[in-house]
Amino acid sequence: MKGYNAWNYAPYIPAGERTGTSVPYICRLAPSYNKVEVEWFHNNYEGVHRIFYSKVNSGSWQEQLISERTFTIEGLEQDMEYMLYIKADNGPQSIVRVIRTGFVPGAVVNYLHPKDNQYSFSGQYLCSPSLVKLPSGVLLASMDVYGRAAPQNLTLIFRSKDGGSSWQYVTDIFPCFWGKMFLHKDALYMLGVSNEYGDLLIGRSDDEGNTWTAPTVIMRGSSNIKENGNHKAPVAVLQSHGRLWTGSEFGCWHKKQFKSSLYSIDENDDLMQANNWTCTGFLAHNDTWPGAEQECAGGIEGNVVESPKGEIFNILRYSKSKALMLKANPDNPEEGLTFYKFIEFPLAHTKFEIQRHDNGIYYAVGNKFPGRTVLSVYTSEDLEHWKFKCDVMNYYQMDIKEVGFQYPSFYFDEDDLLVLSRTAFNNAANFHDSNYITFHRVKLCVHQQYTR
Repeated sequence: MKGYNAWNYAPYIPAGERTGTSVPYICRLAPSYNKVEVEWFHNNYEGVHRIFYSKVNSGSWQEQLISERTFTIEGLEQDMEYMLYIKADNGPQSIVRVIRTGFVPGAVVNYLHPKDNQYSFSGQYLCSPSLVKLPSGVLLASMDVYGRAAPQNLTLIFRSKDGGSSWQYVTDIFPCFWGKMFLHKDALYMLGVSNEYGDLLIGRSDDEGNTWTAPTVIMRGSSNIKENGNHKAPVAVLQSHGRLWTGSEFGCWHKKQFKSSLYSIDENDDLMQANNWTCTGFLAHNDTWPGAEQECAGGIEGNVVESPKGEIFNILRYSKSKALMLKANPDNPEEGLTFYKFIEFPLAHTKFEIQRHDNGIYYAVGNKFPGRTVLSVYTSEDLEHWKFKCDVMNYYQMDIKEVGFQYPSFYFDEDDLLVLSRTAFNNAANFHDSNYITFHRVKLCVHQQYTR
């Protein structure tokens, strides 16, 4: 075994579990009503393969000869759990995967059953969706694998060549958590952390996400869930005033404190050089701010935006109805953030995303209080006053403890809004611990809802 200095693996397997013989690997699952789409590969092996599948606990296995990298198992029972694995004739077999058939709104990018242990070294739930459209027209979607008190350090990337209708596996990135993909000067970048509260990292791909450079560490973190470190989400990267800007925090939930910051870099500098990046420093929550809640941990998952007047703001998730606005000085990117105001914002109780369309209107996608069963679009002309536009999904009648469409990442595609959702549906562990990443296309001028 030799050393390895890139960031991507296809697939990532913990070093102590690698052997000299490759095994079949199931890299994507997409169950629906009565079938499941399976994508797999077996590196450096050309023999015959079969898929074996069975209802959970039935003990009765069926098999199907397979030759294509992507295939579908048809004729399954609806709302039923199945186990499946791929085996090479007279050779090794894959890990046993678990799925549940049934309806889910949108196109399934990827699925992970809460009892599926393929990624147990990182977690058991899919989260942190990030979406980008490449100059070629290809869509890339990334997500990480989360688990409570788990290592949380694996990111999966998928691509679509047909506008989001179908998806294919690209690669794994390790270590990477809370990653945001973005384009700059025709190169693709991923900005994330090594794991929860870990090191802030950035890596680059010059081949549409297939391979990645070794990551650069921008800021060290604690990598300890009980100690303050780098906290973020797949939040926007803004190009403004000749710089790239993005939000981040420093803190942890255990200590109930998050300090807010913006990182930025000159748009002409090398993004892979850590000393080219600057930070505003970290602003702690202040209970004396007008409208502040007492003993609050602070705002998180901030969206950096440019106002109609050219000001730079960080708009953060704060409470069930209020967002926190902090202001930066674009003429001095190392100057600390300052409190600006709290605004009434209907999406402020969970992670939301704000971007400005070419028409000058700001669009925000997120969840209306309470719960996460409704994913909505709001618009604003000034960042301070917001109006309802439409729902991406509306399942308000479902149990808010079991269903969630959350942590959206979106992209403007002319008059369409492309939305990637961290989706808990069809017997997820709970509303928060998602089993799907789903894709949705919304006409901006149409009130669109998905119905069963």
